Amino acid sequence: MTHQLSLTKHHSSDTRKEILNQIQQHLPSNPSLYKQILTSIIPLILDQSQKVRNALMALFSACAKKQPGLLDLHLRSIILFIHSAMTHLQPAIRNDSSKFLQILCDHAPQSLVKSYYIKTLKNYFTLLAWTINDDKKQASLAITTSVAIGGPSKKARIDHLHTLKKFLDISLFAPSLDTAFDFSAVVAIHPQSLKYIFPTTPQPFSPLNLFNPNVVKQSHGLQQSGVKDIDDGSFSFRDLDTISAEDLETRRKIMFDVFEKPIIKNLRSLVKEGGEVGREANSCMVLLTKLQKIEKEV
Repeated sequence: MTHQLSLTKHHSSDTRKEILNQIQQHLPSNPSLYKQILTSIIPLILDQSQKVRNALMALFSACAKKQPGLLDLHLRSIILFIHSAMTHLQPAIRNDSSKFLQILCDHAPQSLVKSYYIKTLKNYFTLLAWTINDDKKQASLAITTSVAIGGPSKKARIDHLHTLKKFLDISLFAPSLDTAFDFSAVVAIHPQSLKYIFPTTPQPFSPLNLFNPNVVKQSHGLQQSGVKDIDDGSFSFRDLDTISAEDLETRRKIMFDVFEKPIIKNLRSLVKEGGEVGREANSCMVLLTKLQKIEKEV
């Protein structure tokens, strides 16, 4: 295995592709070896060869099926290279970035959205050559325009939008509870016992920012200058670096306050193009419309 992994850095793209296929066909049963495997193959997300990237996608999926939860453990390294691929100068690497993201959406959805919801959405604007306009602060905040790296091709946009739909679905809607424990069948001491059990999510109170000294309202200077502080509690683009998006409600609020308007604006322009691109863009619009209805009902 050590010799095989050393060949993943071979100068020949054919050798790299073949060794990835060979590793996939002979995945070990020992879980301790997978850390060494992933450490060697993750950088190949940025490989220049299309054949190598395709083989890597198949290997990632095979590893995730062989060892459930494996991608969650190495998510930090994987998403770092995926985000780099989404902003890469090579169009082919950018085009495949959403395919790697799709694998994470399928095999590590909750870990992905809880830790990298904001960063992934911001990189999506770069990937699709979209811009964000922060109207509340009267400032135009362009992330990256098509002048910098060039817009994606039609086929690539179809893949990007398909993955975006999946990402929005797992981010903004509660996961299926089909495999969850049925608390209704539990004989508890009190009917309200369910409210006092241990939370199922790590750091459940982190969205409140109780222990973040950097989140301070800058209203003192405004009051001294005679300007009224009109903070209405909504998020702005500048707040995104200090927000934890681990819980569903915070992710929805971030979507409504920051991303919803520019996403809908850009999706509408894609819907007008028609074809498969328009269908994928419309499917994303349907999800956002569904979210708006849920918010109104609440």
